[in-house]
Amino acid sequence: MNSFLSSFLKNNFKILLCAIIVIIFSSISFAQKDIEKLVLTGLEHCYNFRWDKAEKTFLTIIENHPDSPQGYHYLSSVYFWYFLSSKSEIDLKTFRKYSDETLDKADKLLSDDNENAQLLYLIGSNYNYRTIAFTTAGDYLSAVWAAKKSESYLSDCIETDSTFYDAYLGLGLYNFAVANIPSGFKWALNLAGISGEERKGLQFIKITAEHGRFAKTEAQYYLSQIASEALLDYELAESYLKNLTKKYPENLLFSYSKAVVNIKQRNLDEAEKILLKLIDNEEDKFLQLISFSNFLLGDIYFRKNEFETAQKYYLEFLSSAVDNDYTGIASYRLAISFEASGNRDSAKTHFELASNGNKDLEDDVFAFRKSTIYANRTMDRNEIELIKHSNLIHAGKFDAALDSLARLLSNLKTEKLKAEIYFYLSEAAYCLDRFDESIDYALNAVKLSSAGEDWIDPFSYYNAARASAVIEKLSDAKKYLVSAGEFEGYDYQKKLEHMIEALEKKMLIF
Repeated sequence: MNSFLSSFLKNNFKILLCAIIVIIFSSISFAQKDIEKLVLTGLEHCYNFRWDKAEKTFLTIIENHPDSPQGYHYLSSVYFWYFLSSKSEIDLKTFRKYSDETLDKADKLLSDDNENAQLLYLIGSNYNYRTIAFTTAGDYLSAVWAAKKSESYLSDCIETDSTFYDAYLGLGLYNFAVANIPSGFKWALNLAGISGEERKGLQFIKITAEHGRFAKTEAQYYLSQIASEALLDYELAESYLKNLTKKYPENLLFSYSKAVVNIKQRNLDEAEKILLKLIDNEEDKFLQLISFSNFLLGDIYFRKNEFETAQKYYLEFLSSAVDNDYTGIASYRLAISFEASGNRDSAKTHFELASNGNKDLEDDVFAFRKSTIYANRTMDRNEIELIKHSNLIHAGKFDAALDSLARLLSNLKTEKLKAEIYFYLSEAAYCLDRFDESIDYALNAVKLSSAGEDWIDPFSYYNAARASAVIEKLSDAKKYLVSAGEFEGYDYQKKLEHMIEALEKKMLIF
């Protein structure tokens, strides 16, 4: 018997070895497919805001495959999103715990297989989460370090496998973010060996948005935010978000972002419907998002000149805010709402409270400056009327705005208010495709003294440039942009600089 067995093994060794290898790799392949199936299920739960089910799914991966980093990585992503909303130290600590586990386990496996694209992707993606989380927490040194590590691992991933489409998202975000760092900080990035290209970044994110498997939805959302915040292309942003909210109607973040874009498009009624649904949600991990939904509802009713209704939502926002972001501008507009309603005492109180906003935000800085004026004196009738008429533009009622502003202009003598009215007339005319009129109104604004409201001249020059670009008077447009760029120290300067940059990029297309 032993002789027979020895002979059998000798003659059939290669066959047995092949069979063993097939069995081993089949089991590995089966395990990987099992993990990937659970990951996709967990991600669908995340996108549908079924967070408890998502956590259970990722914990199942950890229990069944304790040596795999994937369960830890995706569980860390849950707490990453929690932290971005809550700013809770507990959520940040939990994120770091699972993130550290991810990196430890992936590094150990990678030491035996340093060309494993899956592991390189997981490590790079987790460092990408760390970059954003550390930036949000104000730990910029750790954020820069994480960004470099993310770029390195994700680059290695696509070098190993160029068809690993999910890896392009992190690289795209890295390139786009670095390319859009303010010029004053570029020297620091150069010293750290960090550089990026905006066009390349967008191309990479689009690759994941179109072909990704695990990060496709996330890439589409990031593209919507880039279109809205960086490119100022609200139509493109709305198209992404329309698809995302249709597929994931329970996702509060997607719905909130769509409402923001609708407001920018001056579609207040659509935004209002979305936000009224959001504030009834009881998702305790996204209380800040619900709080900001109240703020936006306050803005919507403010822009509709429904001041008493606006008061309700601004007060709700101020009582629920987890930090002082935008509390200045909310208090300022709340005060105006009280002033317009004839309640001077409440107006004065909230003009004074506007000083408590975040002075790193241009909205809150503007609110503080204006509130120091109106805390000490009552707003006159023409100032309130100007706010009401300019609100018509934000509400998309451009014809009504033109008529109302023109009537108010004829009754004024103060150059500063006249200059502001001409600016808003320029805005309304542009929105009605009356571009020559828009230019004329803008140039009339800069002819008048707007002392104390130093933002009027640079923004008016921008309006003249924008309208000139549309009718292809590019030399005029460039001239007006140069004029706009000559001003310093005015309200919303960073915002206008960004608008100028976006317009300059568009002019290259004309």
